[in-house]
Amino acid sequence: MSLESLNLQLFHSINAPITASSLDIYFGIFMANDTLYLLIVGLLMTWFLGRYTSKALVLQAIITTIIALLIGYVVSLIFPHPRPFVIDVGQTLIPHAATASFPSNHMLIFSSIALCYLFAKQTKIGVALLTLALMVAWARIYVGVHFPLDMLGGFIIAMLTNLMVRQLWPRYQQQIMDLALKIYQFFFAFFLNKGIFR
Repeated sequence: MSLESLNLQLFHSINAPITASSLDIYFGIFMANDTLYLLIVGLLMTWFLGRYTSKALVLQAIITTIIALLIGYVVSLIFPHPRPFVIDVGQTLIPHAATASFPSNHMLIFSSIALCYLFAKQTKIGVALLTLALMVAWARIYVGVHFPLDMLGGFIIAMLTNLMVRQLWPRYQQQIMDLALKIYQFFFAFFLNKGIFR
């Protein structure tokens, strides 16, 4: 069996069946679309309310994610792969542009952040985020906008990017944090002075 055949077979085993209940469909769409906003809110709250070490980890996670997304974009240009609905495969539950399917940006984002926390020995948060990443991966396939290999590719890129950034971060953390905190203190001085933010 070829890799593409396996990819297609796995897709059909996960993608929403025609007989899917409305509850399953609602849950799949929520996980595929809305969890990203919850993740962003969580990172913002951690930055606004967390101490220096928490802020540094948030910033490291964001930088890692941005680099991973850039690498993912280059990979998508080199190895373009159509989305399931473009080749009329499976059931599609949400609208999506016909952009390259591989790798999954959602998986890149969730995995990059989850692995960043795991490597920083923030095990409980890291495991929770990685579990969420896997649920999002399932959901993106379930709603018909990605293949399983898109998720695997996203995870591998996130892992490699984390390993690279972890080697460089100790050297540049202080300079990056100093700049980030200056910008933060300039724009949010009112909230900081009132003790609303840290």
